[in-house]
Amino acid sequence: MSCCSAATSIPPNLIRKPLMINFDQFAAPTQASVDTLFGLSAQAFESVEKLTALNLQTIKTLLAESQETSQAALLAKSPADLLKLQAEALQAAPEKAAAYGRQVQAIFASFAAAQRATLDAQFADVQAKFLDAVSGVMKDAPGTEQILALAKSASEAAKNAYEGTNKAAKQVADALTANAEQVTDAVVKNSKAAVATTEA
Repeated sequence: MSCCSAATSIPPNLIRKPLMINFDQFAAPTQASVDTLFGLSAQAFESVEKLTALNLQTIKTLLAESQETSQAALLAKSPADLLKLQAEALQAAPEKAAAYGRQVQAIFASFAAAQRATLDAQFADVQAKFLDAVSGVMKDAPGTEQILALAKSASEAAKNAYEGTNKAAKQVADALTANAEQVTDAVVKNSKAAVATTEA
């Protein structure tokens, strides 16, 4: 028996088939990621537009109120009238600031919720496509059950880590929102009390 004849007698079950890689399986998640990135950018731009519109409206309102207050101050007949006008302006300021803060917070909260929903959907889609791609590449290779099980386990661990982080971030955001509302309410109450004390 020659050395070359032994090489040709490999049992068929040990012959490995070449792995057929379908690059479309890997390109699709990349395209989806690019689409998601543009979607997230559009959401961010929309939030900036809302915030800009709010700021412009706030400036217009402040200018109109300043004009009214200035005209009222010019028409004041006594120092007591001026003090009353000032007290009214001071009393309204904290409430207006709190209302502005709530509107800004609402813009950021809706932006964060939209971003979170988009990222959740993208994460689930990429995870499913990744597992499909790995399964497709490995389906004909012998002994790939362990590799597929490992890929699924790693994917599930990544999903659990993402969900845990996402849940913790949402809890932090909710706590910060609640604290900001409490602080705002306390500032408004204290400002009213301070103005009432100066009026008395």
